[in-house]
This record gives sequence, structure tokens and C-alpha cells, in this order.
Amino acid sequence: MGICKFEIGDLVRCSWTGDIGVVQKVDREYHGATQAFKVYGAKRSQALTPRSVNGIGPTVDGIRDRLLVQWTTDYEKFRGRDGEMRHYVDSKDVEVVKKM
Repeated sequence: MGICKFEIGDLVRCSWTGDIGVVQKVDREYHGATQAFKVYGAKRSQALTPRSVNGIGPTVDGIRDRLLVQWTTDYEKFRGRDGEMRHYVDSKDVEVVKKM
């Protein structure tokens, strides 16, 4: 199990809307993978098929956590139909403002 930089109660900011919220729940290692099948040396406009795979390599984002965040601001008017301001987000989309 990897090291998680998020804990329940942390104050976070969404990187694409700027909204601020509080972490309610952390699902560790929910998204992503550490390795993937890759095609090395592919040329532009080359058709790729499952047989084209010639290696295994690391993924860009790796394994990430899923966070349930209670948003305290709504700058982009992103409330759900029910008016709820609690949403699950990928840990790469938020940054810690203050550790609790």
C-alpha cells in the first residue's frame, strides 16, 4: 500500500475550479495502475493493434486515491441536481491547503 497524502478533515482546493472543501472519506488506491502495455517506436499514423505491444512500462499518474469532498464554495455553480455539494474526486484533481 502506498503513502497517502490525504487524511479525513484536510482542507483541499480543486485544481480546475478553485473550489475549497473538506475531505470526508479517503478510498486508498482506487484509481490507476503502476504499469501498462506500451508500444515503443511507433511511427506517426501507424495503425496500432493488440499485437503491436512490444513492452511494459510505467504509467504517467500511477495509483491514486479517491476522495469524498464536502465543498464549501461553488465558484463554477457545479452543484448536482439535488443541490448536494459532496462529490467524489480523483486525488490528482485536488491539492492540500491545510493539514488537519
